[in-house]
Formats: sequence, C-alpha cells, structure tokens
Amino acid sequence: MRWRSASFAKSGGNGPDSVRSPAVISNIGSIPGFHEPFASLSHLLAAGVFAVLGVRLVRRARGDARRVAALSIFAFTTVLLLSMSGVFHLLDEGTSARNVLGRLDKAAIFALIAGTHTPVQTLFFRGLARWGVLAAMWLLAACGITLFSVFYHALPPGLGTGTYIAMGWLAGLAGIQVWRREGTAGVRLLLLGGLFYSLGAILLGLDWPTLLPGIFGPHELWHVAVLAALACHWRFFFEHTGRSTERVRT
Repeated sequence: MRWRSASFAKSGGNGPDSVRSPAVISNIGSIPGFHEPFASLSHLLAAGVFAVLGVRLVRRARGDARRVAALSIFAFTTVLLLSMSGVFHLLDEGTSARNVLGRLDKAAIFALIAGTHTPVQTLFFRGLARWGVLAAMWLLAACGITLFSVFYHALPPGLGTGTYIAMGWLAGLAGIQVWRREGTAGVRLLLLGGLFYSLGAILLGLDWPTLLPGIFGPHELWHVAVLAALACHWRFFFEHTGRSTERVRT
C-alpha cells in the first residue's frame, strides 16, 4: 500500500468529491490499480448489483410502457453514476484519463438526480404536474452537464453542490405532494434515501469522521451513504410499481 501526496488542486471539479480537504486525499492509501480502493470497488461492484436489480424493477412494470420507460431511466442513470464513479476513483490524480472521467462523473450525478425524480413524477402525477416538472428537472440537468463539462476546472468551488441541492429541492416539492396523499409510511423510503444523501454530504463537508485511518474516511462514508440512498429509492419504486398511483395532479 502506498500513500498519496497529490494536492487538492489536482482533483479539480465541483460537487461532493471536490469538497474534500488535502488531508483527506493524502491520508487514504492506494493499492495497485486502485487509487481510492474502497471508493472505486464499492461503486463498481454496486453497479453490477444495481444492473440486476434494475432489470427486476423494470420487469415489475411490464404492461405499462410509460412506467417501464421511467424506471428504465432510473435504472440506467443509477448504473451510469456507479460505473463512472468507480472508474474515476481508480485512476491516479493528475492524469488525462481522470480529468475526463471527472467530467463524466459530474455529468452522471446530474443525470441520476433527474433520473431518480422521473419515476416519482411518472408514478404519482399527471398532466402538467408530471411533464412540466420533468421538463424543468431535465433542463437543469442538461444545463449542469454542459456547464461542468465545458468549464470543469474554472467554476467556483461548491457550485456543483449548490446546483445538486437546488435540483433536490425541486424534487422535494413533489415529495411533499406525494406525502400528503400516501402519508409518512408510504414515503418513508423516499425520505430515508434523501436523508442518507444529506447526511453523507454533511459528513463529507465536515471532513469527519475518519473511521480507519488510511482506509476509510469521510469520502468513503459518503460512498456508503450513496449506496444506502439508492437502495432505499429502488425499494420505494419497487413497492409502488404495479399499483394505481396516478392521483396527484398539483
């Protein structure tokens, strides 16, 4: 195991991974082929798991083309994010490949936010309340992907996280409407997933805790939080697929 000494400036980009301090980056050990072992392996393995779960989820919606499409988008963006993240974290800092994958990683984050919101609007909303909000969400995602792809290193630190939060709040407005109809029990997994994302981001921003020095720090905990959130949202969609849910119009 070797220790990394690359500076924070080399990591580039915005968003969750970019808020890490130099100490966090330099205190996690690498192994041959994996610059950030846990971060990379956890998401690469999870990509395979969620690919299988995604097929199961989509099959559950058979007979309803609209739901199949929405759940396919969620499944695809989930696997896309985990794959891009896993490859990004196995590459050494300062390399051209990592620079390219960094852009793809950020693009996948925007896609996953919109991709997670798509089944919510499709399952629970109709008319303008469905299509108008989805259009706004995907427009924000497209703008974010374009902005961060072109100006990856030039954007102010934290802009990515702020954009992710703004998109999350838009999704939260829909969540309130669903909660009014379904009650707390009906949306518990949707809310729990959001809490996992939020808690992971807060701990990452605080650069705390380091559970196993050199092996498992705040960034690795963030990756666990992402997986927990994805699991909650997958289960939420699985439970609500196959039943009548299109009643919320506003």
